[in-house]
Amino acid sequence: MAIALCVIAVFPRQAAAQASPYTPYQLKALYLHNFAKYTEWPKEALGDENAPFVLGILGKDPFGKDIEIIEGKSIKGRKLKVKHFANVQEVKDCHLLFISSSEADRLPQTLKALEKSSILTIAEVEGFLQLSGMINLVAEQKSPGSQSVAFEINRAAAEKVNLKLDTQLLKLAKRVKS
Repeated sequence: MAIALCVIAVFPRQAAAQASPYTPYQLKALYLHNFAKYTEWPKEALGDENAPFVLGILGKDPFGKDIEIIEGKSIKGRKLKVKHFANVQEVKDCHLLFISSSEADRLPQTLKALEKSSILTIAEVEGFLQLSGMINLVAEQKSPGSQSVAFEINRAAAEKVNLKLDTQLLKLAKRVKS
């Protein structure tokens, strides 16, 4: 029950009519943080227990300074560190990877290159789940002129690389592809 309350409190899509005190990309950064908190990685994917938890951003960074809202926070007992990658070949020692929309044309190749890695892949690109991406952020119209963030999950893609998504996270998803 406590987990459900924490998830609901942190995934504000349920607070439809309330104005958010966060910018859109601060809100998305908070989502990334919580996706990490509610995902279980295989022990070998986390490596040395003193190593940071790495959130990678592949391509043009849409967050800018808004990502600072989560940098340094704790994930799985490790400090969250943000790394930027210009191409998928640079992606190393990364646990969660946000794939920018600037990489949309290269998504099939990018996801193919990551298919054997225990990296939670996240984007905000239509068709991401169909290409075996794991979590897609989507805008959800709440009322005229008011949008919030929702997310879709490709559970099978996550399970294929031994990532386990918490059931509460699955329940909050707008759509779950199995």
